[in-house]
Amino acid sequence: MNRIEEIYSYIDIKDKVVDVGCDQAKLSIMLSKRNQPSIAVDISEKVINNARSKVDKSLVDLRVSNGLDKIKEGEADTLVLSGMGTHTIIDILLNTNLRFKKIITISNNYHDILRERLNELNYKIESEQIINENNKFYNLILFKEGNDKLTEEDILLGKNHKDLNTYQEYLLYLLKKYQNIKKTSKDKNNKIDKMINLINNKLKTINK
Repeated sequence: MNRIEEIYSYIDIKDKVVDVGCDQAKLSIMLSKRNQPSIAVDISEKVINNARSKVDKSLVDLRVSNGLDKIKEGEADTLVLSGMGTHTIIDILLNTNLRFKKIITISNNYHDILRERLNELNYKIESEQIINENNKFYNLILFKEGNDKLTEEDILLGKNHKDLNTYQEYLLYLLKKYQNIKKTSKDKNNKIDKMINLINNKLKTINK
C-alpha cells in the first residue's frame, strides 16, 4: 500500500476526520467512496480550488486554513498530518486548543523529536508502520491520548511497529547510513555510535 492507503487503513468508519495539508484531498476522496464525510484543509487556496472538481461536495468539506484555524470544537476527533516536517506538525498542535482521540502522522524528518514532543502534549504512541513507497521509507505513527515513559530506544527508533519485515528493512537502511557517516567523518561522534549500537540491538531482538 502507498502512504494514503496506509493512512486510510488506520481510520475507522465512525471517525470524524480532518486532513491538514490535504494534497488534492486524496484521503477524503477515498473516505467518501465508503460514504464517510471528512474535512480537508490546506493553507493554499490554489490546492483547495483544484480539489473542488474532484470531490463529492456532499461528503468532503474543503477549507482554506492555516493549520487548524478554521476547525471548530467537536467537528473532528481524528487528525491527519502527513507530508510535512515535524516542527510544522508541532506548531499546528501548539497553536490550537482542540484535542483529538487519534492523530495519524507521516513526518518528513526528526521522528525522535516528534515522538518526544507529542508525548509531552499528552499523545502517546499507539503503533508505528514503516512504508516502503517507490524505494523510499516513510514512518507512519499513530498517536492516541495519553502519555508513556519513553526509553531512549523508543524515542530514536520508535515502538509498537507493525510489519516487522519492513521495519527490519528500514533498520538495515539506517544502519548502513550511519555506518557510512562514521566512515567519512573525521571526528568521533558519540551520537552516531549510539545509533549504530541501538540499531544492532534492535535487529538482534527482531531476529530472535
